[in-house]
Amino acid sequence: MNFLNSLWAFVVAIGLLVVIHELGHYLVMRWCGVRVLRFAFGFGKVLWSRTDKSGTEWALCLWPLGGYVKPLDTREETGLSNAERLAAFDTQSVGKRIAMVSAGPIANFLLAILLYWVVFLNGVSEWRPILAAPEPGTPAAVAGIHANDMVTRVDGDTVSSWSEAQWQLLQLISKDPVVSLAVVATEGGVPVARAPDRGVEIRLPAEVPLGPTVLPDLGLKLAVPQLPPIVGQVQPESAAFAAGIQVGDRVLSVNGTTITGWGEFVKLIRAHPEQPLTLVIERQGQQTTLTLKPASVAEQGQTIGRAGISPEQGSALAAYKIHKTLGPGAALGAAVAETYEKSRFTLVMMGQMIVGKASLDNLSGPISIASAAGQTARIGLEAFLRFLAIVSLSLGVINLLPLPLLDGGHLMYYFVEILTGKPISAERQALFQRFGVFLLGSLMFIAVFNDLQRLFNW
Repeated sequence: MNFLNSLWAFVVAIGLLVVIHELGHYLVMRWCGVRVLRFAFGFGKVLWSRTDKSGTEWALCLWPLGGYVKPLDTREETGLSNAERLAAFDTQSVGKRIAMVSAGPIANFLLAILLYWVVFLNGVSEWRPILAAPEPGTPAAVAGIHANDMVTRVDGDTVSSWSEAQWQLLQLISKDPVVSLAVVATEGGVPVARAPDRGVEIRLPAEVPLGPTVLPDLGLKLAVPQLPPIVGQVQPESAAFAAGIQVGDRVLSVNGTTITGWGEFVKLIRAHPEQPLTLVIERQGQQTTLTLKPASVAEQGQTIGRAGISPEQGSALAAYKIHKTLGPGAALGAAVAETYEKSRFTLVMMGQMIVGKASLDNLSGPISIASAAGQTARIGLEAFLRFLAIVSLSLGVINLLPLPLLDGGHLMYYFVEILTGKPISAERQALFQRFGVFLLGSLMFIAVFNDLQRLFNW
């Protein structure tokens, strides 16, 4: 069932994002007076279609993974009248062609801004940047980071949440091997009275590649407060649901091991994918024995168990969390800034991979995207909207790269046309297209290979 949920979330995500991308192309084409022959939702066999008064066929196709727009083009159609030639894509001025091609990625950026705006407007609950005890010997331990230290500044910039701290750290690490932090000691999520901020410097070892695990590799992990082993939520169709676990159950033992905190319970679940666990629980004053078989999932190259439950949070977490709600104007400004920063960082990481400073392991393909889509959908609407926003802006950034087959490749042709005063020949475009197919095919192979490595823990 988790697979089906992930598949559904993946189809919704990719379908929506690609359709929005193509809708951007379509609207600007119509604004420029170009006749659009077909706007297809999906690919493959046409299941339903209708032609509007402008001559555009709106088609619903068999495979709902995106869509495409097909404009009138004199290079593909013969016997056109003068009026039809004037309405063809390739007969438009270079400025109009640039606008029509750019509209797709711009639509993705605008969608990301809209999604972030909704998230910020609704309000977000985030963890305070309180750190767990670093593993001995890690750069954070060497630098003097202690358990329950809260990050207050990263490279001089104030941070108030773990997501802000993570983001600032990743940006700093991508360009500087030395990370400057200010931390303050806390107790129970609250800064110790009169405790001064301490400045620390963490040095990034050369052998630690830039990637999704770089912060844990440095010893920088979020501190999670100890919670009682009481179930607060059970996801439908999950392993816990199948085992008969209910909200309010207190876990007393697992395979004979006494459980005193939620973290102990989670650790045992993660360590036993697809392995039956014998649970003794307390429900309404009565002890009951259940058998839980955690589902097997891939996470950062490892296979772990997942039950589909979350703890009763109560007041124990209140001091460790911060809730932020913004007004419409402030939320819009934050959404624009978030989209810009994430897009810029995506470009930086691509550059780092090209020069070898970041591992190609960062590339993800459809399997990882589907898994992330499913996980965020199960977590909640806010997480899923954030996922859609990051994928949308990533789609916009990637499509602007100057590579054949992508929108950026066509834009490159048009800028060359502006500089030289004549379009690139069809023969050269065909040569570039073959190169683009090879390059994008190679990148897709690496991405899918990375997906399989994460899935099967190779």
